[in-house]
Amino acid sequence: MSIIFHEKTRVFHISNNQISYLLHIMENEQVENLYFGKRIHDKEDYFFLHEERERGHMVISLPEPSKLSMQYVRQEFPVYGTGDFRTPACTILQEDGSRIMNFKYVSHAIFPGKPLLEGLPATYTEKDEEAETLEICLFDEKTETRLILSYTIFENYPSIARHIRVTQEGENPVVLERMMSACVEFPDMDFEMVQLSGAWVRERQIRTRKLEMGIQAIQG
Repeated sequence: MSIIFHEKTRVFHISNNQISYLLHIMENEQVENLYFGKRIHDKEDYFFLHEERERGHMVISLPEPSKLSMQYVRQEFPVYGTGDFRTPACTILQEDGSRIMNFKYVSHAIFPGKPLLEGLPATYTEKDEEAETLEICLFDEKTETRLILSYTIFENYPSIARHIRVTQEGENPVVLERMMSACVEFPDMDFEMVQLSGAWVRERQIRTRKLEMGIQAIQG
């Protein structure tokens, strides 16, 4: 179990002996998800997983020769107004009516254990050695809003616990219209999801959902 930050390439590698989760601070200071899946060996450079090429329809986020387009990048926490026309994970209404946000990387912290979520039910550890936590701090200068992305990797389980903290530090109030706990973008649609549906006296009915080439099939 470890959380490694490669300063030169600005890549975080969250892993244990079963899974790996890779994050990247891009040129525009936003966070990208490079990989989530079976454990892979650690190295400094994973740029081959980064999505950046010219397309017929795209909004470029940085001056040329960059071809960085947020529409095609697997963002870790997408917001409105960055050139990504998909549904954002976060929508914040400002006093002037704008919803445009630009959360940029400020700092990060890596520490043992898992912090408690005050007033909320959550997973926990009995000893700090059982888990390790990464917190990434992002900041929007216009609204002076701070966003903390938290990730906890457990030593003995193939899972990552995530939560988001928002702090408004400016004088003008804002309204949180949408704030998701996480966003996971898959590289393709060829995956399977299993859920336990049901109601009274028929709980835990296994349902399998498959997405292949954009067609969803429900089995069970």
